[in-house]
Amino acid sequence: MQINKKNSYTKIIFVLFAVIFGRQLYADNNKSVEIFVNRGILEEAPENTFAALNRAVELGVDGILVDVRRTKDGRLILMNDETIDRTTDGMGRVDQLLYSELQQYDAGLWRGIEFKGERVPLLSDVLMFCKINKLKLILNVKQIFLEEQVAELVRTYEMFPQVYWWGAMRSFNSKSPESPGKGLVYVSPGGLNEEKLKRIREEKKYSFTSILENDDRRIMKKAIRKGVDVLLVDYPYVAMDVLNMNTLVNSAKEIKKIQPESRPIAIAGDDPFINQKLKTLLKTLQGADKDESRTAAITLAVLPPKYTVPPLLKLLKKKNAEIKQNAVWSLSFCGNSTIAAQIEPLLDDKNTGVRREAALALKRLVAIQSVQALIDRLQIEPDINVKYDIARALSTLGNQNSAFPLFEVLGKEKNWLVKEACIEAVSNTGNDKAITILYDILVADSESDASFARTKAAWALASMGEKAVPFLIKALQDNEESARRKASWALIKIGAPAVMSLISSLNDVNEHTRSRAAQILGWLGDARSVTPLVWALKDESPLVVGSATWALGRVGTPKTLLALKAFVNSEDEDVRENVIEAIGRIMERYKDIELNSGDFAQN
Repeated sequence: MQINKKNSYTKIIFVLFAVIFGRQLYADNNKSVEIFVNRGILEEAPENTFAALNRAVELGVDGILVDVRRTKDGRLILMNDETIDRTTDGMGRVDQLLYSELQQYDAGLWRGIEFKGERVPLLSDVLMFCKINKLKLILNVKQIFLEEQVAELVRTYEMFPQVYWWGAMRSFNSKSPESPGKGLVYVSPGGLNEEKLKRIREEKKYSFTSILENDDRRIMKKAIRKGVDVLLVDYPYVAMDVLNMNTLVNSAKEIKKIQPESRPIAIAGDDPFINQKLKTLLKTLQGADKDESRTAAITLAVLPPKYTVPPLLKLLKKKNAEIKQNAVWSLSFCGNSTIAAQIEPLLDDKNTGVRREAALALKRLVAIQSVQALIDRLQIEPDINVKYDIARALSTLGNQNSAFPLFEVLGKEKNWLVKEACIEAVSNTGNDKAITILYDILVADSESDASFARTKAAWALASMGEKAVPFLIKALQDNEESARRKASWALIKIGAPAVMSLISSLNDVNEHTRSRAAQILGWLGDARSVTPLVWALKDESPLVVGSATWALGRVGTPKTLLALKAFVNSEDEDVRENVIEAIGRIMERYKDIELNSGDFAQN
């Protein structure tokens, strides 16, 4: 086909316009904003762990917000909740637990088998990791009266330039001139304006806003353009996409490791004084001092089992609840599943603490033979916390036999904490009916207490793969944005098996469904979606067209440039900006390939 000079010049001008103006969209303010993830990339790693820190480094964000609490013996650790129940396989209040006990618990398994073995990190280890990996921190201190201790630790590791204060540290005034820290001033996304940000900087502080439980590019783009210093997000991929940064996780990136403080070392079996030490420890475990008793239990947990298991099993028959709790706790680490039959009777103990420890012990021992005993107890258990722990145990041990009792509990239970554990357990049963149950929870009416349970339902559906796709597609049609958002990221995790269903959803009657489908296809980057996305540009809804133009920027080819060019002067600002970004991205991707003029202009 003959291409005249006029069209060639049109091509050149258009390309220059697209690339230069596209880059201009990422203004100077964008370069100064720092993107922080909230406790980690929650869709991908357990919060407040080294797995979360590693993922943040791989993605290339500027920093991470972590929560800081203090143990009973004064160690600063990472933990959001007052208790460790939700994010470890243990139980109890952080301020009532010794760090040596916390070291025993698994802080990753609840998010997936690939995170088994994650431990609750010490703040000192986290500071060292972030220093050598150049990762910034927002220290969200959750308890009062920790300010000086936190500041001293930050000073020790020379981390003040990389640390922002939050939580109890917001009003911290150090007694030492060497402890400046970086103060944050929170401004809601809607309250960001030039005058307010200028005033914050005059006070030598940093403006901070958060966009949590929200993946809307438009909101993030506005916050960034307003010139906020620190942006905290749950969906860092979106924020980095707004900044036109590479959003592919670089799992090959070399992360500088540290050696965390080691767990208690077992006493050697050939220690000549082992029997004497054993007697002393067993006596201490049965003493009146709670801390000394627990410390003895911790030490017994790492002694050779042939010495500890027999006497500890005898202690299970004691009347004193504290003794039984400590004994079964030790056995859960030094024993194995063969002792499950001797632990099961404790599920009926009158003391709730004993029942809880028994359920968690069976979980840690992977006592599959105890599934029925746990189910029987779950169906009659009156205590919320015990039910929660039994459900947690079944999430590790459960099988097809536990599916229907768990369905029944989910149907009747009003407490969302228990439901959260049951959701995890149900998803591991391998029962296909679980998909329907999980879908119903995902699209349930929104309640503040239900949010995490619904998130867990979406994660569980994602883990089920292709067979969950029709239900997640249906969730995209829900009236509530949070259900659509959670379903979207579950579909992104499933990936290629969802593509054809998503393409069909571009024709859904609901514009929000069509928009979400286009966005997901953009994230997946599957070539099969290019032509359907071009057709989606004809949609009557600017919301859908905006999503389709953005998606084509990620997946489009030079042949889509002409279709995009038609929207450069769109009346809708979001569409207009997305088109320029998309053209710039496509041109950048194909810059080393000779393009046909027909990709840009018609004869």
